[in-house]
Amino acid sequence: MSDKKWQIKCPHCQSSTLLTADQLSARHMIGSMSALKDPANARRMLEDYTLACLHCDELMPFEPRSEYRRRKALAVSRRIERLMAELESLTGSERDFHAMAGQLGSIVLQMLETDMPLETLFDSEDKLLSVFADEIRKTDAEPKRHRAWRWLQETFAIACSGIGERDDLPAAPVEDVEEKREALLRSLDELHQEQRQSATVAQPAPASGAKTQGSLRFQFKRAHDNNVEALAISRDGRIGLSVGWNSFVRVWNLETGQELPPLKADGNFLTSVIFLGDETRVAAAGQSGAVWIWDLASGRVIHCLRKHSFTIFSLAASADGRLLITGSGDGTARLWDTVKGSHVRKFGGFFGGTLNGGVAAVALSPDGAWALTGGGDHADTVKVWDASNGQLAKTAHFPERAISAVAFMSVRWKALVLSGSKLCVMDVTEGKIIDRLADSNDDYFMGFQLASGGQWAAAGSGAEVCVIEMGADSKSSIRLRLRGHEPGMSINACAITPSGGRVMSGGHDCSVMVWDTGL
Repeated sequence: MSDKKWQIKCPHCQSSTLLTADQLSARHMIGSMSALKDPANARRMLEDYTLACLHCDELMPFEPRSEYRRRKALAVSRRIERLMAELESLTGSERDFHAMAGQLGSIVLQMLETDMPLETLFDSEDKLLSVFADEIRKTDAEPKRHRAWRWLQETFAIACSGIGERDDLPAAPVEDVEEKREALLRSLDELHQEQRQSATVAQPAPASGAKTQGSLRFQFKRAHDNNVEALAISRDGRIGLSVGWNSFVRVWNLETGQELPPLKADGNFLTSVIFLGDETRVAAAGQSGAVWIWDLASGRVIHCLRKHSFTIFSLAASADGRLLITGSGDGTARLWDTVKGSHVRKFGGFFGGTLNGGVAAVALSPDGAWALTGGGDHADTVKVWDASNGQLAKTAHFPERAISAVAFMSVRWKALVLSGSKLCVMDVTEGKIIDRLADSNDDYFMGFQLASGGQWAAAGSGAEVCVIEMGADSKSSIRLRLRGHEPGMSINACAITPSGGRVMSGGHDCSVMVWDTGL
């Protein structure tokens, strides 16, 4: 007989007691008998593993591991049975949908039986439910399909409840959990790839004779499972990149509307992506704190650079692509050599952070000699750094606050700063505002990107994409307003070619749009 004991704390008298398995069973029997004396609450109490406190005889819920797992697995199994029963009465595509729901429900049951950590279960829930997102959002979705979706959500709610919150239960064997986790993630990746290939189809713009300015070329619906976080476009406008709330860089052929093989990183989501140098290489970073560099043609990982201890929010590179700067929530900005795959320096010295509270935006001059970092604890700070030695040259504060983007302009010693809702022109040597672009009370800019060459820029304003001409008068610099994203869904990311002829945009509606501007 096992001599294991459980420490029980009564919520009523606050006393703690160590009980053996036999004592638990005895106190459970007393608790069950006591519950029957209260018909109003008997059903609720008997659904729990109810104990009677050894000191005050008040009833309290408790479940040893065996009982806990048995009841949870039973509840999950019943919901899977309901799904499979529904499946028997369906045919065609509806049958396929419910079959997938049943398979995923079975995976949930396996997860439950290995007692996975709560955070792993939540992460898997997001991935599994996202597989169904496109199907559920169809306007012609059948009621039965919605019921299956709801049942799957209930399954997760039951599986997640209480797991990882009981300090009196022993930890599951690490090797068992890891083996199941790896098998689960492999299944998820396979399902996710199949779903993306079938659901993401470029929707061409309807034919309308002569091309007009601001025409929609392609729309990649459900390009990502959640918000589109960042975009990049090649200088010739033929290749586009997008990242969002998953670990893939999606690669798009903007001439044909076809998706090319994605680039795989690690972590839960990516926040930034850029082309490097001659555009044969791609860099991306995100939640894992690592920078991934791939060869675009082969998809081979060239380098994985690790120094940051928190999410990387922004990337920028020199014109030749050799130097790369990263800004992270750990309060530091770092400079990297992308050819050697080495860390060059951390801005701010050996001990001090670059900006307390995180670096939200970074920029590197085309020659790699100067760097800008934006963000910080008050979110209104931009710092100018000598990239050759890491010394701080100037600090500027912006009244609009919330620095979300910085970029060096083609005019020497000038930079653009997206501060709050406004695009400000900054004198780098003086650290002060000298002009504003597209200054309008109606525009709240997000997802700003300045094209290489510095002639054109694009930014989101609500659900609109604003194409901005840098050489124009500041009050009339918005040349085009492109409309096509879902109303009320903000645009998070934009990208534009140096000629201004092609634009990409993405945001909360999870789609990526490709525009021919006619400029």
